[in-house]
Amino acid sequence: MAQGRRTLGIVGLGAVAEPHIEAYLRLDCVEITGVAEPAAERREAVSGRFGLPAFESCAQLLAAARPDILCVLTPASTHRRIVEEGARAGAHILCEKPMAHTLEDAYAMEHACRQHSVRFCYGSSYRHLPAVIEARRLIAEGSIGAVRLLVEEVITGEGESSFRPLSATHYPVGGPGGGGYGLVDHGIHMLDILPWLCDSPIATLNGRGDRTGAAARPEFALLGLTNGALGVLLYDGSTWPLELPSEGLFSEGREWVDRRGWVGSRGLWDAHPGNIRVYGSKGSLRIYHYANRLLLSRDGGLQECELPRRATPAHFGAQMHQFCQELDAGADPSCGSAAGIRTLQALFAIYDSETSGTWQTISLPPRG
Repeated sequence: MAQGRRTLGIVGLGAVAEPHIEAYLRLDCVEITGVAEPAAERREAVSGRFGLPAFESCAQLLAAARPDILCVLTPASTHRRIVEEGARAGAHILCEKPMAHTLEDAYAMEHACRQHSVRFCYGSSYRHLPAVIEARRLIAEGSIGAVRLLVEEVITGEGESSFRPLSATHYPVGGPGGGGYGLVDHGIHMLDILPWLCDSPIATLNGRGDRTGAAARPEFALLGLTNGALGVLLYDGSTWPLELPSEGLFSEGREWVDRRGWVGSRGLWDAHPGNIRVYGSKGSLRIYHYANRLLLSRDGGLQECELPRRATPAHFGAQMHQFCQELDAGADPSCGSAAGIRTLQALFAIYDSETSGTWQTISLPPRG
């Protein structure tokens, strides 16, 4: 094993695991020494495809492979138990979103990592997409002036009868839940990314979201940032999209499709590419995060910004590479437990706003 290379264990082999594995196998900084998954058929299929040692449980993986880093890809309801197991075993943690399904669990995970002197990296993978990175740079240098409005809409599906929410395994019945393109499972990315783009935390929130076991509804969130900008999230996975084909573009990446995982390849036409719109006082940006395209509108003209040709899901590899660099430097992760806790605070405040009928103000932890 090359000097400085860290061993890596992966827990959870759902649909997102294979692109994580593919990205990590291309890295020089890590070597995957084991994967864990309780479902035998899935465990054998994935481990067989990649030729990796496989274990039925996280405990078995930690005991046999003793990884330096534990990558947690299981449903959020299991994160606390697995992170605490990993921390006790001395493994640094990279944990997928959401950090947990309660704030109590998230704080316990943070405490366990500090208690056992391991570092926790929150898996906000959108921070490693080239279009998002470049948009943040342009905003910071003042290319679009003061940010006024940030918007993401995901209106998709094939009607109410075809809507398939995520199960109670992911999000407990009665609590925040819904579909893969909804506020909890997807919007959690935006609750981190929108304030990160313009380096301004969320201060106030209003909205409503789906709950596990209840009928699907249109979901929305209004985010008041400390710089005065307004963030708008609008989701509905139980209807039909209306975008015309002319709204699409040739994608330079792959896209995530609910229940199918990562599909497509570079150069194909994408009629409905996911995107974030950022409107400023001097210009605007349209960020096609997975399609790896970025448009800048300024001075009456529209131009495309040059980006590295790094197709998704290579951003998982970029995230792990940065985490390894931070570990090598003895530094706290730039996206650590504070970021995961902050997004959960924002998510729960949205649900509280519907119950109370008022805007919610959140107390923010240290930035990260």
